Amino acid sequence: MTPNWKHYPQTWYAIAIARQLKPKQILSGQLGGLHYVVYRSESGSLKAADAFCPHMGAHLKGGSVVQEAIACGLHGCHIIPQSQDAAAPVTQAVQQGCCLATRAWHVIERFGLVWLYPPAPQAPAIPPFNMVNEHDHLWTHTDRLIAADWRAMICNGFDISHMQTVHQRQIVGEPQFFRLPDSGNRPQGFYMDYQSRVLEHGGWSSAVIQKLSGGRLALRHTCIGTAVMVQSKVGAFQTTGIFATLPQDAPDTPPEQRRTRAFAAIAVPKAAPYARAQLFAARMLYLAFLRKDFGVVENMRMRLDGVADIGVQQVSAFQSELAEIQPEP
Repeated sequence: MTPNWKHYPQTWYAIAIARQLKPKQILSGQLGGLHYVVYRSESGSLKAADAFCPHMGAHLKGGSVVQEAIACGLHGCHIIPQSQDAAAPVTQAVQQGCCLATRAWHVIERFGLVWLYPPAPQAPAIPPFNMVNEHDHLWTHTDRLIAADWRAMICNGFDISHMQTVHQRQIVGEPQFFRLPDSGNRPQGFYMDYQSRVLEHGGWSSAVIQKLSGGRLALRHTCIGTAVMVQSKVGAFQTTGIFATLPQDAPDTPPEQRRTRAFAAIAVPKAAPYARAQLFAARMLYLAFLRKDFGVVENMRMRLDGVADIGVQQVSAFQSELAEIQPEP
């Protein structure tokens, strides 16, 4: 049993690595049964909208970008994302090049990722992980399709007990938990501060961290919706890693059969000595850490009944507060 974790919570979702979305390119997908298209206009700005033409319902992924709009592939109408409400059916005659409004989705480019927020009565007040100035950092990115439920992956990031079993890290003292300020009337997120000590036999990555840190790390894990940010201090070496998950399956898919697109944005401060070399090292270390986690959560049928781990309890309580994406009636 997974206590009241929504399969598609109402939150920000990373859906693509920004550099991979070129001008005039269209991406499509769905969140909680709501279908979308995201594209770069000819000017390079990001746009997002409902996926179906308000005229006869053609999917706009088959259209083409014309200036700031999508020209529907069926009749050539220019579809412009500008309304906050679902588009009403078009009853008048249309012709190629006519303009029709459709519902816009909230979309931003942040940390080198494209983030999408599903339609909601109230717009999100705070962008994801706004406590980090992305322009002060150098970033590197990757993504991967994982045979795992996103909820198991997020839960894993706060599972204190698995740190020693999987990563050969011993927690020093007690983790501390704090809530972020709410975004409007919605819970925004929470974070966990803790320290860990590197144990022997953790592989090459642990040996490197042992050398850099003298064996002790200070970390902060912040959860916002389906994404986690890890900020670490390893001696004088400071890194930030944002790990965002995008569910790929319907909510009734058995957990052990679910798939998740995982995005990673990894950074070091621009002002750090030999910043590009540090960024290369940070990427290698983070990805080595993640490979261990992916190996244990793939095909997992997560159960939380009676779990005593304080980190698991905290992330489960937060996730249970999130609203669910409401599909169209």
